[in-house]
Amino acid sequence: MTHPLLNVHDTKVVVWDVNGRVWHLSGANAGHEGVRLSKQAGFMFAPVQLLVSEGARQDGATFQRSVRAKKEWDFLILISAVGKNAAIGPVRDFLAVHDAWFRGWSTDKPVTIGYFTRHQGWRFQQAQLDAAPEPIGEIDPARNAFAAYKMSATAMDPLEHHFEETSVWTDTAGIGEGVVRARNAADQPAWPRYTMNGPGRWSILDPVGGDTPRLVQTPVLQAGETLRIDTHPRHRTARVYSAGNPSGRNVWAQLAGRHWMASLPAWSSTDITVTVQGGTTESSLIVSSTPRSSRPF
Repeated sequence: MTHPLLNVHDTKVVVWDVNGRVWHLSGANAGHEGVRLSKQAGFMFAPVQLLVSEGARQDGATFQRSVRAKKEWDFLILISAVGKNAAIGPVRDFLAVHDAWFRGWSTDKPVTIGYFTRHQGWRFQQAQLDAAPEPIGEIDPARNAFAAYKMSATAMDPLEHHFEETSVWTDTAGIGEGVVRARNAADQPAWPRYTMNGPGRWSILDPVGGDTPRLVQTPVLQAGETLRIDTHPRHRTARVYSAGNPSGRNVWAQLAGRHWMASLPAWSSTDITVTVQGGTTESSLIVSSTPRSSRPF
C-alpha cells in the first residue's frame, strides 16, 4: 500500500506551532485542522548578497564572499470551522480554531515550517511572527464562521534543514583503518559531526585536498567512553561522555589547536579516512551532517 503522501505531487506545507500543535496548511490533508494556506511570498529562495571590493585602479570589482540575509515569509491564511463534531455550532467551532491558531504563534519563539515534495522529501525552517496579523475583509467572522488574515514571519536562519545524514564505520576486520562516506545532498556546504567510542586514539581526515592527507588526532579514549565532535567553525565542540559522567566533559583543549578546516562540498559524497590506535573490533565511528538548502524544494 502506497503512503498517502506519495499519491500526489502537490507540495505539502505543515506548521508545528510553539505549543507543538500541527497545522496542515497545503497539500495532502490541507485544512484538516481548519486553517489553509491561500497565498505566500518570500518563501522560496534565501536572500543573498555579494560582498565585493572596488578600487580606483581596477576595472569592475573583486568578489570577496556571499552572505545570506534573514528570510521574510508573507502569507495569506484562511480560517474556518472544522465541522468534525455536529454537536458544536459552526461559530463556536470556528472561534476555537481561530484561538488555537494564534495561540501557536509568537514574536519571541519560532514555529517550525515543513515542506514536503514527493521527490525531494522534507525540508524544515524556523520562523517567528514579525508583525501583527492583518484581517482581510470587513464582515464579522462570527457571521459566517470564516476569516482571512495576512501574516508575516521571519526566519533568522534563511536556509532549509534536511533530515540528518549518517554513515557508520566499524573496525570489524581489526586492522584499525577504514573509510566512511559523508554525504551532503544539498546546495550549501555542510560541516560533519563525529561520534566514536573507546578505547583508543582516533585520527580523522580533514578533506582539504592536496597530495598529503591531513589527519586530525583526537585525545585518547578509555573503554566505555564516547567522544562527540562538532567541526562547525561557529560552534566547535569536543566532549567525552561515559556512564559516570553522562553530561560529558569538554576536551577541545586537548586537541591542542588542531581542528578541521574543510567542510563537505555541496551535492557531494566525501570519503573520510579514519584510523584508530589501541582499538578493538568493536571500535566504531559515526559521521553525521545536516544538509541545508537555499530553497524548500
